Amino acid sequence: MTRAEQLIDQYRQVHASKIYGQTSEILAGIILKQIAVLPKIDSLLDYGCGQSRTADWIAKIHDATAYKYDPAIPGLDTLPAVETDFVLCTDVMEHIPLENVDAVLQQIRNISENAFFNISCAKAAEILPNGENAHCTVRPPLWWKEKLAKFWTNPRQVRSLNRNAVSLVTWPRA
Repeated sequence: MTRAEQLIDQYRQVHASKIYGQTSEILAGIILKQIAVLPKIDSLLDYGCGQSRTADWIAKIHDATAYKYDPAIPGLDTLPAVETDFVLCTDVMEHIPLENVDAVLQQIRNISENAFFNISCAKAAEILPNGENAHCTVRPPLWWKEKLAKFWTNPRQVRSLNRNAVSLVTWPRA
């Protein structure tokens, strides 16, 4: 079993035992403000959606189709084979093993040129059942911005509600 598969199993156990993975609901206002500058959104993907309803809310507001993906949630654990107008990825990248970060970013880039990321830059309060911290890839904001720049032209930092996180978008200012 790969390191990523081991972690997915751990996250699956956490999701089964409690409500977990709703950061995007807290950030909904910021997300909506940021995506307001995009052309019409007909489809979106919440990549690593957790138990969040944010994709459904955005889809309803924009009369769009929402897709959800989270490898740790049965029924949402298959990545839809679609391209979308927008990808939402909140509180996900810090859960991805360092050796898989580039592959995940490439996967997201293949789905859409427009992505909103909120990434924690600190250890999590959550401890996995195996005793590990839930955030396995903790890096500073500049590291994440430079990492995204390998896949998108000029990602830019936008407001985040958490001083220990960075929010980045992959489209230019309006």
